Amino acid sequence: MDDQTIWNRVVATADASYDRLSATARSRLDEHLSRIMQLKQDLYECSQAAGSSQICRECGGTCCLNGKFHVSVLDLLVYRSARVEPVVPHFENSPLCPYGGTAGCLMPPRFRSMTCLVFNCELVENRMDDREKERFAAGEHALRKAILGAEELLEYRAGRAVLLSGND
Repeated sequence: MDDQTIWNRVVATADASYDRLSATARSRLDEHLSRIMQLKQDLYECSQAAGSSQICRECGGTCCLNGKFHVSVLDLLVYRSARVEPVVPHFENSPLCPYGGTAGCLMPPRFRSMTCLVFNCELVENRMDDREKERFAAGEHALRKAILGAEELLEYRAGRAVLLSGND
């Protein structure tokens, strides 16, 4: 099965999973997803403050190679909860990230995968002082905890990377 077919199935599965939730469960999940979106935005802003935009632009996004592997069902549920259509991936660009374009990532930060937001290369990390590193680590911890809370509500590991999980 090719990546596009897997992607289409996963998007449909995420949509169906969201639709099957009771109104109460959906409301609780939406609260978790809203928190996850805010935590992702906070992490992005922390790395931006360290100069990641300039560093990534000069580097060309080397860490984004093979980025297709990081999106999860939970990331797709964030789109659904926010009533936003997911980014259309371009898998033919392999090994470049299919969610990227000439200007960088096509996903707004709050919709990106956890891996894409918690990874900072050495160049970015070296520009953070100890306080910023602690803030970033606390944000990552809070994000992981929020993801676990959403997974407990859904009763499955929705935060697992879709294209790394054996397509089950």
